[in-house]
Amino acid sequence: MHAVFAYAFPLVRLLQAMKYGGALAYADYFAGALARGIAAWPDMLVALPLAPARQRQRGFNQAQEIARRLARLGGVPVVTGIRRTRDTPAQAALPWRERGRNVRNAFAALPVVAGRRIAIVDDVMTTGATLFAAAGAARRAGALSVDAFVVARTLPPAHQP
Repeated sequence: MHAVFAYAFPLVRLLQAMKYGGALAYADYFAGALARGIAAWPDMLVALPLAPARQRQRGFNQAQEIARRLARLGGVPVVTGIRRTRDTPAQAALPWRERGRNVRNAFAALPVVAGRRIAIVDDVMTTGATLFAAAGAARRAGALSVDAFVVARTLPPAHQP
């Protein structure tokens, strides 16, 4: 797993402006920061899919916007390799202990990931439950390896600035 920033002020404001305010220009900055720290590029990038209702509401998938820009920088394709099999409540609205249960069996990987080294791209990792569920689907579909590239990671309380 490769995360560039801690999910803390002031970065939180930039991520929220992109995610909830449509400030998609921040995706360029986030992709650039991610690209600078990637030592070994995968065969392909896969944006973590949003629940369909949330994507319709926002009009875009922030992970897809970051992945598209990151793919250009790394010279690797971004593919639709994972899909949501069901809508789930937003993880941010749930207690940490319930997040794994919320996304269990919520993803299926497509055949395009079989035999490939992939990296799942997302904006924020809190507990890792969503990425873990998506990565499990990719491994079951035959992905050789699954990494995660995230802009920011929530740190445990003892590690927060």
